[in-house]
Amino acid sequence: MIAASICWSIGGLCIKFIPWGAMSIIGVRAALAAVVFAFYRKSVKIEITRGNVLGALCVSATTILFVFANKLTTAAAAILLQFTAPIFIILIELALYRKKPAPSAVVAVSVTIIGMLLFFADNLETGNTLGNILAIASGLTFAGVFVCNKMPDTDPNNALYLGFLVNTVIGLPFVFYESASGTSAWVAAVILGTVQVGLAYVFFSIGIKRTSALLACLITALEPVLNPVLVMLAGIIGILPVIETPGLFALAGGAVIILTVVSYNIWVEKHSEAEK
Repeated sequence: MIAASICWSIGGLCIKFIPWGAMSIIGVRAALAAVVFAFYRKSVKIEITRGNVLGALCVSATTILFVFANKLTTAAAAILLQFTAPIFIILIELALYRKKPAPSAVVAVSVTIIGMLLFFADNLETGNTLGNILAIASGLTFAGVFVCNKMPDTDPNNALYLGFLVNTVIGLPFVFYESASGTSAWVAAVILGTVQVGLAYVFFSIGIKRTSALLACLITALEPVLNPVLVMLAGIIGILPVIETPGLFALAGGAVIILTVVSYNIWVEKHSEAEK
């Protein structure tokens, strides 16, 4: 789980480093991730079910929204606002299944909304509002991935692999229109597809079977912490042309979101154990 989180955390840095359009990055990343995941699965076969298709569409949408968000706002905003996914799971289950949220869930949703508003307050002058909205949308679709995985006809590995293939078909044709295709861009793209996505999900699929839900949540919180730090350090040492330093409101909002999501998961885990 730690290895998966570290792999995921380099996403913002790689996306910022590649001078391509978002769709080109999405296509190359998905194609390479599909190859890695096919080797891991030892199969290229796909089982088409309603759950697998819905899960794949959520995976596809999450990737597209996240890459566009990274192009339009800071890496910190993109990953931290996507980290709101567990809160959206509560709202989706309420809307679709009329599952009444517990008081703790209501508190978690309310506090997380405050965290998101802090991001918008911080970026009123920098013009990152659209990127922030897309980042929140990626949190919503990422929540959809988890909800779809609970469907009886969904195989998470099938859904994930199909999602990679969908984005390959959608995004790969855009690569032919890219003029800036230097060696460094391709190296970053290869790392993005094979390590940040492909290898990360291999680690995750192995680790999640051997880790409790609480510990998994705590470990994966490393990603939204490391992601913006790596981007900021890359700017400081000159790898990136701009140093992305989150503002005070953004830092406060990020802290609120991480603490809320982690605290809520701890609360749920402890109370579920007490009920047992």
